Amino acid sequence: MKVLLIEDDTNIADFMRTAFQVGWPEVKVEAVNDGATGLVALEKGNQDIVLLDVGLPDINGFDVLKRIRLFSSVPVVIITVSGDESYVVRGLALGADDYVVKPLRPLEMIARMKSLLRRKLVSADLDVACSNLHFGESIRELVKGEKKIALTHIESRLLYTLMKSPGSVVTYSQLTSELWGLSNESYQDSLKVHVRHLRQKIEDNPNHPKLILNKPGAGYLMAKSK
Repeated sequence: MKVLLIEDDTNIADFMRTAFQVGWPEVKVEAVNDGATGLVALEKGNQDIVLLDVGLPDINGFDVLKRIRLFSSVPVVIITVSGDESYVVRGLALGADDYVVKPLRPLEMIARMKSLLRRKLVSADLDVACSNLHFGESIRELVKGEKKIALTHIESRLLYTLMKSPGSVVTYSQLTSELWGLSNESYQDSLKVHVRHLRQKIEDNPNHPKLILNKPGAGYLMAKSK
């Protein structure tokens, strides 16, 4: 397993290397300290996942992400100092698969990365459909009417889980466990961010959702087809 770490803070880079050695020793970490070098390393290498700091010295991390998505679909986790939803959603809109907020928590970081690399849904039932939504050639390709919508790893697994049981509430705990392997309440804020971004992709009016509904204090559910 190969991880490309694009991070200019050497203390954080050392911390993350140690975290992997302890929590996921099978992983080989290649660390670079600027965006340009990171892009070259990704083009030359065969990395399984990228950890990308947003605040880089040469190229803004969001711009690095844009360039990555021009030639690679490798899972990308952005590292940000701001947990503000609008800031995080910007990264997701540009093609990030997930995010972690500084100060980094090793167990959370590793759990998020492992969840992206799981292949639990390789044999997913692509005939699952709800309302005017169905999957295309994979669960990362959603079709809404005549429109094809590209989903991130997290979004695809989230939506697939909800679409399998339309009209039934899937609890916050069940969803966070499915997405990150942990059901800790601290993951609920991340869940809300991903739901919000997914709604922006599939709802006619994301501020007044008709497809992905929330049952406060319980979880989310997919509206039944009429």
